[in-house]
Amino acid sequence: MAYQRTQAQKLLTAPELALFDAGRTTEIKSLSKSQLRSKLERSRKLRDKYRDLHRRQRVALRGKSGSKSGTQDTANLRTQQKEEILAESVVRFETRLAQIEKEEDRDFAKFESAAAKSARAGATKTAGRAKSGTAVKKTARTSAAKRTATAKSATTSGAKSAAKTATKSSTKAATKAATKAATKAAAKKSPTAAKRTTATKKSSAKTAVKTSGAKTTPSTLLAKKKAVTKKASAKKAPSKSAKAPAANPLDLATQKGNVSAQARAVGKGAAGQSSRALSIGAHQRGQTRRSQAKRDS
Repeated sequence: MAYQRTQAQKLLTAPELALFDAGRTTEIKSLSKSQLRSKLERSRKLRDKYRDLHRRQRVALRGKSGSKSGTQDTANLRTQQKEEILAESVVRFETRLAQIEKEEDRDFAKFESAAAKSARAGATKTAGRAKSGTAVKKTARTSAAKRTATAKSATTSGAKSAAKTATKSSTKAATKAATKAATKAAAKKSPTAAKRTTATKKSSAKTAVKTSGAKTTPSTLLAKKKAVTKKASAKKAPSKSAKAPAANPLDLATQKGNVSAQARAVGKGAAGQSSRALSIGAHQRGQTRRSQAKRDS
């Protein structure tokens, strides 16, 4: 049975009564953990004090009264009541302190769970960051590889274009050199070509002289004239039934004289042409010899 304040007020001193009031339900909730501990220690000391005093009194009374219990009327009853009141206050402080510790344990468990959750979240974030970092590194590597590939393609294309331009320039230079060499060779060969042309001209002139001489002989001219006169006489001759007139001997003599004169004139003309051709050939030979001598000098 719990003691009331009126009962404790009759038995306890003022400090002991303040300690009893602090252990009541309304005041004990406002105390902190350190205050509870200090009051608990104080109440335990007082309880132990009155417990020891009650034991000593019982021993002293047992010797005086001779009873086994050591109690006689109300000689040590007040000490026993004080011990019980302070024991109640000790129990109250202990229970309150245990409640506060439980609350602290709960808060600590909640804090630990929250810390574990935050640690997990941080680990997931770091893992995500690591994944993103690896992805960024991969993308950077791929972009770097693409850049190197484009640079290589650009260099190869530039090298190809340079090779093309070099080949074009080399072909142009080769063609220019070939044309220059051809022109030089043509310039060197031009004297020999001129010699060849002069030789061909001389041979053509000789052949022309020979052919003209062969064609314009008096015999050939006489044969041609005879053929012409035969054709003319065949056209002018009348039919077989008609009688041919008698030929005049004077006309025949004159015709023969004319033919011989024409043959002589033709022979003279052919001889003159052949002499002219020979003189032209000799002149051309002299010119070619002079030009060759100038070139050799």
